[in-house]
Amino acid sequence: MTPSQTIPPARDASLLRVEGVVKEFEGTVALDCVTLHLASGESLGISGSNGSGKSTLVNVISGFVRPDRGRVWLGDREITRWPPHRVVRAGIARTFQLPRVGDRFTVEENLRAATLHRRLGGAQRRQIVSQILEMVNLAPLREREARTLSLGEIRRVELGRALATGGRVLLVDEPFASLTLEDAPEVLSVLRRLRREGRTMLIVAHSAALFQALCDRVTVVEGGRIVRDD
Repeated sequence: MTPSQTIPPARDASLLRVEGVVKEFEGTVALDCVTLHLASGESLGISGSNGSGKSTLVNVISGFVRPDRGRVWLGDREITRWPPHRVVRAGIARTFQLPRVGDRFTVEENLRAATLHRRLGGAQRRQIVSQILEMVNLAPLREREARTLSLGEIRRVELGRALATGGRVLLVDEPFASLTLEDAPEVLSVLRRLRREGRTMLIVAHSAALFQALCDRVTVVEGGRIVRDD
């Protein structure tokens, strides 16, 4: 298996579709008839103020929150209300606004754990993990426990874990939140590389400058509704 074959970007014409999704929490509307699409190889930015529904949208797509109405499609498969583990196996991977990694696992162990649902031989698994460690600039830290890392390094571990699942769509929730001036450029560099490689990404963030660097289009969400889709 060559490096280009290990985790290839998808080439489907219409990869992710969200149709008329509604979600309420105790009478508060978090998403109000949200419809959007993400083409293969496209990088879509999701912008909006705090509480606008951005992270809820990511949670619905990834199966962590079930919508009250509406549908989510990955290619020609409807994945609405699927549990998160099934969504991952279907081909959607994500990171979290508050990172979730195995603190007492090494960087390499965190990535290896993300490949366990895939039918891979031992040599293939090691090759994929090594490739992704290079991709997210963490190869020198592969034996470090996650609890010893900076927040920026942990965010890169999360990106590596998402890539290790082999997913066709990458959902990135607030990748620059709380990062230092030292850590942010490293995360930006990884995301730029993924965009150059044609990864299909939905990126939640606030900065217009970051969207210019990373995204083909920007969708603005306010009050649970899409108010602009450029």
